[in-house]
Amino acid sequence: MKKKNLDRQVQKIIGIVCLSFLLGTLGGAAAANLLPSAEKDGMIQFLQEMPNQDVIPSFGALFWKYLKYDIIIWAGGWMQMGLFLSGAAFLFRSVSVGFTSAMFLMTHGVKGIFLAMISFLPQNLLLIPAYILMMSAALYYMMQWQEKGQKRTLKRERRRKQTEYCILFGVSILLLAGAAGVERWVLFM
Repeated sequence: MKKKNLDRQVQKIIGIVCLSFLLGTLGGAAAANLLPSAEKDGMIQFLQEMPNQDVIPSFGALFWKYLKYDIIIWAGGWMQMGLFLSGAAFLFRSVSVGFTSAMFLMTHGVKGIFLAMISFLPQNLLLIPAYILMMSAALYYMMQWQEKGQKRTLKRERRRKQTEYCILFGVSILLLAGAAGVERWVLFM
């Protein structure tokens, strides 16, 4: 019975996190469409000139760009009120995905869909699951730190959960490293 309730709780958390990511992405796309003309034109000009830049960021720079959000989400999972910290970083990432996608479409029209698929989508196939994994884990473990029980059992159980949480963080780091590698490879093409 306890396992069944735990499974439902995990499913609810993952569902809420995925829905939050979707809403953030839609919000980012709406924000791109609601930009004043001057800002929109400046962004479009920047995106049109971007392929002409000879500077390709290093793997380390790309990895750090993604890792800092993952660390913030993970750190929030250790705190009682960490939902706000983790949620803000997670929301920022989801809004940026929607905003960037919408700007690609505005800049390049229908061709922007294809450009986004080859330049923006490959790394996000690893990034989005990594951030969803960490946000779901942060929410789950944030609630688990509050459990009460016998001191000895509680201490052992708490240590086990902390280890699990750190392992999940390690898995997300591997996904982020893969995403940075994919983006670096895409930029060389």
